[in-house]
Amino acid sequence: MDEQLAGSDPAAKLSPRVTERLAAVDQRSPLEVVVEMQPVAVPDTGSRASRIEAVKAGFEEELRGVAERIAAVGGEVLETAWVNQTLRGTIPAAELVRVAEDDAVTAIDLPRPLEPDSGTPN
Repeated sequence: MDEQLAGSDPAAKLSPRVTERLAAVDQRSPLEVVVEMQPVAVPDTGSRASRIEAVKAGFEEELRGVAERIAAVGGEVLETAWVNQTLRGTIPAAELVRVAEDDAVTAIDLPRPLEPDSGTPN
C-alpha cells in the first residue's frame, strides 16, 4: 500500500474487499475486520528476550490509542497479535474511516480464513 496516499486519505487504508463489503451492508452493521498497525521498531541491541519485550511494549502502546478509538465509535477489539502488529475486531461499517484516520493504522482488511496448503497431507 502506498504509505503517502494512505496518510493523506484514510479511506485509502481500506482494502478493496472492505470497500466492496461497505457498499453491500447497512452502515450501522458491525464488520469483523483486521486492523494492521505501524510496525514497531525492533531494538538493535539487547538480548533476544529484551528485544521481544520492547516490541511487545511498543505494540501495546500503539494499540491503546487504536483500541480507544475503536471503542469510542462503538466497536470492540476481539484479539491482538503483537508478532504481526494486527488486531481483529468489530467496527460499525460507517465508522471504519474514522478508525483509519489514526496514524498508527496502516490498513484495514477483512479476515481471511486459513486454508491448508494443497501439498500438505491432512
